[in-house]
Amino acid sequence: MFAKVVECGGFLAASKKFGISKSMLSRKISNLEKRLNVRLIQRSTRKIMITDIGKEYYRYCIKMLTAAEEADNFIINKIEKPTGKIRITCSNMLIDLGLPAILTKFMLQYPEVSLHVKIFNRDVDIIAEGYDISLKIVTDVRKNSNLVMRTICTIPSAFMVSASAFDKYALSKPADLSKVPTLGWLSSHIQATWTFRQAKREIKINSDPCLVCDDIRLIKDALVGGVGVGFLPLALAEQELMAGSLKTVFDDWSVEAHKIVAIYPTRQGLPPAVRVLIDFIVDEFNG
Repeated sequence: MFAKVVECGGFLAASKKFGISKSMLSRKISNLEKRLNVRLIQRSTRKIMITDIGKEYYRYCIKMLTAAEEADNFIINKIEKPTGKIRITCSNMLIDLGLPAILTKFMLQYPEVSLHVKIFNRDVDIIAEGYDISLKIVTDVRKNSNLVMRTICTIPSAFMVSASAFDKYALSKPADLSKVPTLGWLSSHIQATWTFRQAKREIKINSDPCLVCDDIRLIKDALVGGVGVGFLPLALAEQELMAGSLKTVFDDWSVEAHKIVAIYPTRQGLPPAVRVLIDFIVDEFNG
């Protein structure tokens, strides 16, 4: 009740919003202050003022309420079948990395949920555009006060070159990339600079690709054809690597990893179906 009074800015507003009498709110908080032996709220005829210790106490109250809500949602998710419509936006590279199979499996398991999926290769304002979740690929996880960014998994990737061009390019170190044609992803959330690390060394290589594209399949085909050197997810090139048509280079260097993330609003009371879908995608990508 103390948290609700603070949230609403007064006893009367909290009473109207939550249907609890003003006198009960006042009495309950007075009893709380007596038990704690502190003054949490300074009262006047016109307004209330939260004391410094009351502000600190409020922060703990919010954590308790959030934890309680999460506990309730855990039970709800276990005993209720998720229902309703979920609007999703994702980058097209995720289509090549197995997202369709995961969404298909989800819909078979939760038939009362409908998915509306839009594929974009641009940054999406999910709140303004009305999406529940945005699935994208990033190199760094940034904090946003209005959004939650949850890491789903890291994408194992490597620099690759076709077997036919392997000897011609003779790549032994990252700096050699400046001497050969390179291929890159054209996307707002993929960095144009490659960062290589080895022990305590770090090298940044800026590329001027001869081919850029937001469809990773074209990049892969161009690599197999010997057009140049590029960075690909291992899962996407698994068959070509096994067949020997593509070879990895710079294996003794680590490159800044790309991550798949789920972005969604921080609003409390996220629909159970959305929570279940996010957990499902995390489990499947890491399974």
